[in-house]
Amino acid sequence: MPATTQETTDSTTDERILEATWRLLGKSPDLKVRMADIAAAAGVSRQAVYIHFGNRANLLLAAVRHRDRSLGLTSRFVDAARNHALPEALGDFVRAWFGYIPHIQPVAQLLSATAKIDPEAAAAWEDRMSLLRNLILVLAARLDEASLLRQPWTAGTAADWIWHRTHVDGWRHLVEERGWDAADFADAVADSLARDLLV
Repeated sequence: MPATTQETTDSTTDERILEATWRLLGKSPDLKVRMADIAAAAGVSRQAVYIHFGNRANLLLAAVRHRDRSLGLTSRFVDAARNHALPEALGDFVRAWFGYIPHIQPVAQLLSATAKIDPEAAAAWEDRMSLLRNLILVLAARLDEASLLRQPWTAGTAADWIWHRTHVDGWRHLVEERGWDAADFADAVADSLARDLLV
């Protein structure tokens, strides 16, 4: 079915395609969602999907970024990393980030799991994890500049440690698989990181 002029110029078409992509990804066991399936779910032609996003890699990445924007939750952990008072910013960041994770599952889990074998999934996953890693580095640098890091931690090693302790897989292992209360898990990680890193 050829794309109509309305399909290719309507400013809401992108959003419909992205919402449909996210819905289908959330139901897919392996992220192998076809462009034709996305087009059908969005009510547009397959050609329109390609016109708007070019290829599957661009579409996956755009869908993840769209989810971030539509939830409006990323601002909480971004603000905590950049602006909250120290040293409380560390715990605020951890709790805000862990509060965000349930809203991006199961797609985040699928992206992480398939990134090793799917270059398009890997690109989307790396984009999101790079954003998170950069925010953590901002937070760690603030702690370092305020002389709040315990020796021998540096901004770089502290950022690595926070990154490791707040990884999506850790949340999934204990909250989803072991049944920990999500708030208790966030508090435990925040308190543990404070003991590890802060003077």
